[in-house]
Amino acid sequence: MRKILSGSCLTLMAGLTLITAQAHSALLERLEASVNSSTILSSDVTRFKKTLSLRSQLDPLFSSHPLSKKGASASHSEVVDFLITEVLISQQFPVTDAEVEQEINSIQANNRITRDALKNAIEGQGFNFDDYFELIRVGTSKRNLIDREIRTRVSISDDDVKNYFYNRYAKQNTTPTAYRFRILTVTPTHFKNASGARETVERALKAIRAGEAFEEVAKQFSDDASAPNGGDLGTLTSDQINSTLRDQLKKMKIGEVSDVLGDAKSRYFVLKLEDLRSAETERYEKMKEEIRSQLAAGEYQRQIVLWIERQRETAFVHTAGSKTNFKK
Repeated sequence: MRKILSGSCLTLMAGLTLITAQAHSALLERLEASVNSSTILSSDVTRFKKTLSLRSQLDPLFSSHPLSKKGASASHSEVVDFLITEVLISQQFPVTDAEVEQEINSIQANNRITRDALKNAIEGQGFNFDDYFELIRVGTSKRNLIDREIRTRVSISDDDVKNYFYNRYAKQNTTPTAYRFRILTVTPTHFKNASGARETVERALKAIRAGEAFEEVAKQFSDDASAPNGGDLGTLTSDQINSTLRDQLKKMKIGEVSDVLGDAKSRYFVLKLEDLRSAETERYEKMKEEIRSQLAAGEYQRQIVLWIERQRETAFVHTAGSKTNFKK
């Protein structure tokens, strides 16, 4: 006699078949990387590429990242590496659903729109609200990183701005540059032998490197006529300075102190560049804040890279097809 399955048995078999199919489908998705307790799947890479323009609006670090320029043409491994970095940041600065909701509520309030209107605007760009929600979470994590770890490490001084301007924009200008600098000199003929002069100037430079003010050291060690004024020679144009000093000053940045220069045949000397001026000064005044912002952006990115490197040193990171990367 042929055995007939009951309706309940058929239902059970159908359920098991469905579960098996779902499990098989899940297994087919490639695991791209694992970062501590988190995983990055091939669907995450796909989602990244589909939401590039939305990410550009919501991720505070994306526009300064090289990947933003490559866009959809970025290689698979580049996207995975970017997502690994993102996971590390999110793990160190987790953001709850409630915090994301608070951020979205603020966005709605600032733009005076309802949640439905916001969803419609997102969908109008071809995205869904879930993608928007998760990118708000990621963006909040990255802002927390900037505020808590990076901002205090970034400081762009006026000298940094001026150095960048004169080396990048005014370097090729034929207009004479004026240098304000200090000098410390030690003349070998004032000593019984040249080695005594060399030792003296090296001792003076060591004191400066250790933090003593250049002008105070110059008053103590220099035999130049400017010694009583701390070695201050005032502001001189390039054509008023002898070629030896001029060539050296052109290589220096504002605030920089040179190594020991000269020789036993003439004199040993040390220079400190205090300031630069030229006919480009007016142009500099117009550009300085733009340059400061540019330098700050670069320094933010550098500090973030250093932070990520420190995190990777202690994280468990494994990418598909590679050896496990784990350091204590």
